[in-house]
Amino acid sequence: MKIAIIGAGIAGLTTAISLEKIGFSVQIYEQASEIRPVGAGITLAHNAMQVYDKLGLKDDISELGNPISSMNVTTPDLIPMSKVETKCFDDKYSVNPVAIHRGELQNLLVKKLKNTRINLNKKLVEIKGGRSISLLFSDDTEIKFDAVIAADGINSISRSVIFKENTIRKANQMCWRGISNINLSSKYQSELNEAWGKGSRFGFVQISPGRVYWYALLNNNSEENTPNNFSYNFKEYHQVVKDIISRTDTSKIFKDEIQDLEPISSWVQENICLVGDAAHATTPNMGQGACQAIEDAYVLSHCLDNYPINVAFSRYEQLRMKKAKTVVSLSWRLGKISQLQNPALIAIRNFSIKLIPSIFNRIQLDKIYKLEKLYDIP
Repeated sequence: MKIAIIGAGIAGLTTAISLEKIGFSVQIYEQASEIRPVGAGITLAHNAMQVYDKLGLKDDISELGNPISSMNVTTPDLIPMSKVETKCFDDKYSVNPVAIHRGELQNLLVKKLKNTRINLNKKLVEIKGGRSISLLFSDDTEIKFDAVIAADGINSISRSVIFKENTIRKANQMCWRGISNINLSSKYQSELNEAWGKGSRFGFVQISPGRVYWYALLNNNSEENTPNNFSYNFKEYHQVVKDIISRTDTSKIFKDEIQDLEPISSWVQENICLVGDAAHATTPNMGQGACQAIEDAYVLSHCLDNYPINVAFSRYEQLRMKKAKTVVSLSWRLGKISQLQNPALIAIRNFSIKLIPSIFNRIQLDKIYKLEKLYDIP
């Protein structure tokens, strides 16, 4: 069986590794001219690390990244309003969440491929269905496959060609991401902290000794919107935040508009299916975008190992869609709550957060971290 994967990001690479493990022949097609270590950081939560543990990658990832022991929502001066210790999940799932440079994770995944070829400079322009699927690329080549897995992101060409539902929602927020060369005090070295201000947020986590991944969000009506000047909006934040920003090379700060894919009704059309952001792109407010893509790879490979292609794709959709849609919806709402600008509403929000029992937060997170049950697959 010949399977094509469109896109060599985390979703496509993890899917390829998963399929190699069960003996499938896979080819990856990537529109970029090279695989470069781009991007800033990423946090791999317990659900993602469970998948990588099953793929034999847990130790490699842990060695490259930094384990996290707690996740905190704080005031701008870094006073915790909500704190979730990870130990209960660490013990339950036998993995730790890891913060890692996105490019280093991507390079590791590329190196772990054994038989899969990554074809570069291959921009998809058309898909022709049928018993076998023809992929047409911008270089005028046409290649036939038995199945196609589209992992080409929120602006998926595959989705736009095959599926009618393609509404990209804008959150009216901008996000800056960077890597700061700074030595955090021991207090912060194993924590993920996200400070909530007035129409702004700042999150940071150490990814390796002397390197800190950070992200900053501002509503679109904020005063400054350039990499050099946006720090003005964080002048009231804790000195640690200001130090992290100042110790970052401004030429390597990434700026993006926050958006997601409005949930669609289907990810599958015959022998073509969507995974990752192509299927369920989410805002970054829960740190689950890549984690949900990694879960896709896990479930899809199990389904293909047990069913014919079209049945496997449909079964994958049935198993994954409800949870992915829940994450998209929760993340969208969380993004609005965390970026409030009205002082009275902010006061009510902060007071309410402090009242939420920690057991409630753990129960809600466990629903996200628990992998789909695949025991019913023969």
